[in-house]
Amino acid sequence: MAETKVFPMNTFISYLKGMDKEGQKKSVVEMVGYMADTVIDEELAPFAKAIAKAWIYEQHPEVISMSANQLASSGKNVSVPKLPAETMGEINALFAKLAEYKTTAVAQAEELAAVKADLAAKSAMLTDVEAKLKVAEASVKRFEESSKQESEKLIVAPLAKVNEYIGKVDELLKMIEDVKKHGVVTVAAGGAGGAPAAGGAAAEPEPVVDFGVEDSFTKSDW
Repeated sequence: MAETKVFPMNTFISYLKGMDKEGQKKSVVEMVGYMADTVIDEELAPFAKAIAKAWIYEQHPEVISMSANQLASSGKNVSVPKLPAETMGEINALFAKLAEYKTTAVAQAEELAAVKADLAAKSAMLTDVEAKLKVAEASVKRFEESSKQESEKLIVAPLAKVNEYIGKVDELLKMIEDVKKHGVVTVAAGGAGGAPAAGGAAAEPEPVVDFGVEDSFTKSDW
């Protein structure tokens, strides 16, 4: 005879009909754990419950149509057996697979957390680089503006000197032209060589050497 254990009917009704789930939650997990011959936690309990319930309905289909009141009137307690080895094998295989999935999920969660931490670090680094880049761009802009101003000063100063020299050269060229045309450099009135003062005697004109003579000598006259 299969090994059995007695549980309150209220626990059995809660398990099969969903009555008072919260109040009977712990007792239902204990009952299913006994039937599956293993210790189950709250995460695995729903899967074990589904398999055990399917086995009960298969063995006692009449309870499917029975109401909670009908089950309660049948007795205060219920004796449940351990599940057959084949059914427990299904439960154990399912639990092993779920445990594998859980291990994988935990590893993936840790890997995801590491990736998020790495992304956060890189994001912080990128923010710092962007801030430094903005500072550098501002410095370059100030340097370019300063260089432009200095360049303009360096250009304007020599240009003024050049214009001054050009003016002097033009003046000198004009004097050379006067010499070519008149043989002497003319002096403006009012200077040392200007006209005599009113009422004074006219000064004797100084002799002027005329360099404008014709070139009448030849090589034989040397």
